[in-house]
Parts: sequence; C-alpha cells; structure tokens
Amino acid sequence: MVHIDILVRTNRKSVSITISQKGEVIIKAPKYCSLAQIQAIVDKKENWIQLHKNRITNNHALNANIFNYNDILFCGQVYHIMYNDKVKKIELKENYCIVPAKYSNNVSLYLAKWYKKIGMSILWGRVDYFSNLMQVEPTKLRLSNAKGCWGSCNSLGVVSLNWRLIMVPHDLIDYVVVHELSHLLQMNHSELFWNVVKSILPDYQNRRKLLKKGDYLLSLYRN
Repeated sequence: MVHIDILVRTNRKSVSITISQKGEVIIKAPKYCSLAQIQAIVDKKENWIQLHKNRITNNHALNANIFNYNDILFCGQVYHIMYNDKVKKIELKENYCIVPAKYSNNVSLYLAKWYKKIGMSILWGRVDYFSNLMQVEPTKLRLSNAKGCWGSCNSLGVVSLNWRLIMVPHDLIDYVVVHELSHLLQMNHSELFWNVVKSILPDYQNRRKLLKKGDYLLSLYRN
C-alpha cells in the first residue's frame, strides 16, 4: 500500500498524483471519492510512484553538497562555498563562491537574495533578446518563487520566471524564456505553440529533457 502524504479535496473530476521534490506523494481528488477509492487508484500507480521517488532520492545523493549548501550552482557551473570574515558581500572567484563569514548561520537566505539580485539582469537580458527576435512584448516581467514550474505566462501577457533559473546553464534558461514568450503568440500547448518554439530553438526537445533533470533545484532555498 502506497502511503499518501498529502490529500487535497477539490471539485475536480479525476484523481491526480504528483511527487514533490521532497518525495512526498500528493493526491488531488474529487470530494465525492472515498478514501478506499483513492487508495485503490494510488496503489495501481505504485511502480510509477516508486520510480519517481527513487529518482528524487538519487538526485539528493548525487547533489548532496548542493542540498547542504556547501556548493552552489550558477549558470550550470558548480562553485564551492568558502566563508571569509574579510569580505562584505557574496562574490564568485574562479571555482569558489566567497561568502561573508557572518552569513554562515543562515547562508541559504543570503544566497537566495544574491541569486535574485544578480539573476535579474541575466534573465531580463535574455527576455529582451528573444522578445526582439520574436517580435513580442510582455506587458510585465516578474521573478517567481513557484514550487513546481520554471516559468509562466498569463493571458494578460505577464511573464514570470523562477529566479532559480539562474542556477541552470544558459541554453536551458533560453529554453524557458522562449517557451514563455511563445505563449504571447499561442496561449496553449498546441502544435502551433510548439512550432513557434521550434522556429526559435530547433533543439528545444533536448533542452526540455535536460531541464527536467534539474527539477530538484526548485526545492532549494525554501526556508
């Protein structure tokens, strides 16, 4: 029997199963479904659930230093954190991320602030580049702290980018930017939408797969 960590009752018509980046089994189910019915549906997906939980466990093991905030990722590069009582701000030097010693008690908080500040110029720069290339213009740009996605675009033309994007390589940042800007032309995920993405990034499918492997990063810096 699969253990259900979080059960959410909604007005939806079907049962959905998701695995959080912490390995939690999250179920959204119709209000009329009994617990026995829900459990039966979940148990049928046991192999799928275990596969995803194993992937998350492996990600944590392979990236232990990232999860423990001993290392950081910046544009796909790994930097080892070194504390220094002579510096006043976070900075990158060679393969190291130099952090003021006074930040050591709550380093994730200060790193998150640093990521957001330094990341804005890079992320907005890519938005400007591809907006000009695609002849589209968002009505507004904002940084997102979403738990389950890298970016979004709403019907009002507001484009949101998860600030954790600054951790992944440039080509994956570009994929998310192009994906969201393409919604300004096609507010869906139809074939027409993907044709727009492909016209800008012919290898978008490979970039998409690589980005999926980095989904564990969405769970970081959540104090």
